[in-house]
Amino acid sequence: MNKAKSYLIKFEAREEYLYVLVGGEKLSVQIANQYWDEIAAERRNQKKTKILIEKDFTHSVSLAEMYAMGINLGNKFKGRKIAFLDRYGNEDVNDFGQLVAENQGVKLKVFTKIDDAEKWLIAD
Repeated sequence: MNKAKSYLIKFEAREEYLYVLVGGEKLSVQIANQYWDEIAAERRNQKKTKILIEKDFTHSVSLAEMYAMGINLGNKFKGRKIAFLDRYGNEDVNDFGQLVAENQGVKLKVFTKIDDAEKWLIAD
């Protein structure tokens, strides 16, 4: 992690999608907005339409914060296909985020296994 931001982000351009690992101590709406901006820019640079995000934050967000994050996700990634994996589980809040993002026009699905996420992402 560099001193300018309170999270670590790594990108890997894979054949059919952009892989992103993002993590840190505590997730917040502000941090999510920052890393989503970085992901959007990298997606454009790599000319990828599909994204697999592996989240590695020790502490997650509340449902209200996840709602705000889902709205922002829709503004940046409407029509894009995103597979999402949380290393710490947080199924309830992530499932809610999936619902909000889908209502914003993002093709987002939450997974517990990276192999399942990749299979869904590259299908069709």
